[in-house]
Amino acid sequence: MENNNIIKKIKIIEGYKTIPKDFILELKKLTVITGENNSGKTNFIEALQNKRGVEFINKNNEKLIPEIAYIAAENIRPSDNECKPTAKTTNLIKNLSNLFSNLDIKFELKNNEKIIENINDLVKKTNENIKSFTGYEEHKIQINLKEGALDSNVIIQALIDRIIGDENGQERKLEVLGQGTQRIIIASILKAYIDILIDKKIHTKKPILILFEEPEIYLHPKLKRTLNTTLEKIAEQKNHQIIVTTHDPYFVFENFEGEEKSIYSFEKKDGITEVSDRNIVYGIEDELLFIFLYSFLKREGKDLETVDIDEFEKRKYFRKNETTGQIYEQELNDLTYIRNQIHHFGDNPCTKGLVLQKPENCDGINYYTEKELANAIKKMCEILNE
Repeated sequence: MENNNIIKKIKIIEGYKTIPKDFILELKKLTVITGENNSGKTNFIEALQNKRGVEFINKNNEKLIPEIAYIAAENIRPSDNECKPTAKTTNLIKNLSNLFSNLDIKFELKNNEKIIENINDLVKKTNENIKSFTGYEEHKIQINLKEGALDSNVIIQALIDRIIGDENGQERKLEVLGQGTQRIIIASILKAYIDILIDKKIHTKKPILILFEEPEIYLHPKLKRTLNTTLEKIAEQKNHQIIVTTHDPYFVFENFEGEEKSIYSFEKKDGITEVSDRNIVYGIEDELLFIFLYSFLKREGKDLETVDIDEFEKRKYFRKNETTGQIYEQELNDLTYIRNQIHHFGDNPCTKGLVLQKPENCDGINYYTEKELANAIKKMCEILNE
């Protein structure tokens, strides 16, 4: 039977920031958008999340109104405000709550036993996911809801608020846990949604569109693979689609077992966002090759800290202290300078990474050009051939 709840095309009917009027993107079950910083990825996602001047169209050219869950790049962890009792109106809580509203779970006072069963099921699955993601049992949810606090916003807020980390016998609240762990907490709650959906054999009646910005932020490669698998599993469900914006190859590779991925690269020309017609993932292939060669040569015992690259414009490496805000300068050779940017992209605000051309203002900015990356790969191939 034909599913008319699948979005086949998104059309921006009103311009939004760098996204022009009549901008069109074809969707599949899982759509991945790459592109350098400031290419318009976030602007596009914001337009969808706000449903502002946007049309969602199915294969019969009919308009759809999807339920949207938006996990923004800044939701690396819930903010301090989202860990307060009044937090049920914040964006992260609201979006996760809207998603769970499709599970047909009723938090009603007239059905106390069912309430407890549903909440315990949600807590149990979230804790199982945290353990699955991290491989440890140190972090788990302990939840005690106050009487009357039973709407879905409060349930999700309570999950986030009651996460306790046990490190060497001492409890740690969410805000003092590592940022990678904080990001995994959100992913674990998201996966609990799909676990319940499958367990209860629930079929949502309306289209669900999950927007996930830069899921790779602060995650170890093992956790990236786990999260990527989770997103793919969600996209396989009926009436569910996902759009991911990323700089990371873990979320781009063609390992999706359901319907095919759509992969796009955004570029900005003359201040306007365009979908690249080069049919490549901007920068990722070469960066992945760089990391592979660098890691291989290091394991072979090669001294890469003293290697210089021809035609590489010398510059210092900048690192910002997140606590003090102070920016530190470091002298690195050419290969290590590029390696550190790729490895720490997303957790060093000074890093711009791969650019099409040299930035006008380079003060306090780490960057490298396509030519410099190509020369670095060439240099490592020469070392390998030796």
